Amino acid sequence: RDLHGDKPLTRLHVFSTKDLSMSLNMFVYGKREPTSFDFDIEESASPILDYAQRVQDGQYADGHLDGRKLSPSPLFEREQLVPYLHRCSHNYLNFGISNPRRFLQHREIIDSVSGTEGTSVHIEAEEDEPGRYWVDVAVANTRPRVALENVCRLLYLHNFDVARSRLDVVTDGENGNITVLRMLVSPAEGSEVSQATFAAVRREIKRAKWLDSVTMDLVFDRYLWLGVTRGEIITAMCSLIHPVLAKENALMFSKSNIHDVACNERFIRHSADIASAFMDRFNPQKPLSDEELESRCEKLRGEIDSSVEDTVATAILHKMIDVIKCTLKTNVYLPNRYALSLRLDPKVMVSPHEQERELPYGIIFVHGRRFNGYHVRFRDISRGGMRLVTPRSPEQYALESARQYDECYGLAFAQQLKNKDIPEGGSKAVNLIDTSGLSEVGKNFVMRNAVKGFTDSILDLIVSTDETKENIADFYGKPEILYLGPDEQVIPEDINWVVAHAARRGYETPAAFMSSKPRAGINHKEFGVTSEGMLTMLNFFFCLWSFHRFHAISVAHLSSYRCQRLPGRRPPPCVGD
Repeated sequence: RDLHGDKPLTRLHVFSTKDLSMSLNMFVYGKREPTSFDFDIEESASPILDYAQRVQDGQYADGHLDGRKLSPSPLFEREQLVPYLHRCSHNYLNFGISNPRRFLQHREIIDSVSGTEGTSVHIEAEEDEPGRYWVDVAVANTRPRVALENVCRLLYLHNFDVARSRLDVVTDGENGNITVLRMLVSPAEGSEVSQATFAAVRREIKRAKWLDSVTMDLVFDRYLWLGVTRGEIITAMCSLIHPVLAKENALMFSKSNIHDVACNERFIRHSADIASAFMDRFNPQKPLSDEELESRCEKLRGEIDSSVEDTVATAILHKMIDVIKCTLKTNVYLPNRYALSLRLDPKVMVSPHEQERELPYGIIFVHGRRFNGYHVRFRDISRGGMRLVTPRSPEQYALESARQYDECYGLAFAQQLKNKDIPEGGSKAVNLIDTSGLSEVGKNFVMRNAVKGFTDSILDLIVSTDETKENIADFYGKPEILYLGPDEQVIPEDINWVVAHAARRGYETPAAFMSSKPRAGINHKEFGVTSEGMLTMLNFFFCLWSFHRFHAISVAHLSSYRCQRLPGRRPPPCVGD
């Protein structure tokens, strides 16, 4: 980590002797190597093109030439393959020339994540070296060093040694870059592997891009038996309950103290049991009924009360149980989720140490890599902006975490008052992002990913697709319609991505999911237009143009303004009347 400063990792080679007694590691940092526009690609990469043609002719379909099956694909057609070769660095092309079959195999997994934020994993046995396996990974829009660290930690967790490794970066046009990892691994001495092992490796590598570092430290370094999903649930619950418990005692229930207590070796078994109960409640194959959940929670509470003497730990663990009971649905079982999202009964966020106030209609909480987000709304169908909060230090981040929910509640309630005379209620989203210690480039990268993780995880809970129906146990039981808008630090690229992604995810009205699209309506931030100012302008022009019958309906976002001529209605007084 200390060798590169702020320069990105662009290439890696790792070689080990067969007995693993010696290793050679080569890291290349700096700007990505130039692509291959400056020479005749069809001549220099002819071994790749020739091999692809033989694949298209069906010569490798049964694996009789090199023992490996590779089926014909439109990706291997010359007119599609040549432009792709131009996107590859010289060094990566040299790898493809020496091993065209694996290069084409990479082409398939790269295509599966191209234009997305996903991860693809392919694992196969190495026939020339029995007992060893190739693990190929393609990760879209990630920092290569982070992808490398995540995959290595996961392989270590599952008792694999890395004998050889290679990392390359391939451009993906406007979508950014794709990091490609190829690792030759073998089970550590004395360990056994099975299909279940490889299934777990695939699943967890896909999750690793979006896992928070706190979760990864918990499950990879401290408690290997805990498992990634339970660890993620525990860290999410600690973040969720912080704003509530902090109202009782801000020092005793600080963000760090809540996490330290819940993950303390004296109490981690209780936290793990709570996470297991959460998973059982929302297991889509056989979810716990309300009666079964109540019995399970009472048993957990009894065990805590009888074995935990620390009053702070008891309060934290009991509140974590409350979270289970107040969660109505979650995306925890979706295989390709970006973050962990919970649709909550709003009463879980009520503290006995605060004044009584109006209860929101609904709350969604999202926990992801370097961010936690709340979406609060006061009516079934509501609209309000999404705000990004980026404290400058860990200390400021902890303070913001304590008041994050109240900030979101207050902004949503204010929006509700603004929207009181229109069908849409008020809502707000506040996404608290940990950018401390990052460069400006790193900060921007984390913020853009936080927007993607937050909105995708909300979509997990509100779209109705075959995937969500199969993997989400829904105890809310009603469709939900949410509308977002831009607020602090949300940029046009975020808006475009959210709208396009909502369409990909099957949201019924994707263009309405995010307002203030750059090429639609009036940019009220650019022109300084407010609701009052817009009405004044309309009033003036209607008087000027002698329109005598109109009705204006104002909403917080200009894209929602509607003007209708209604018979029998008197116009409002004109400016100067």
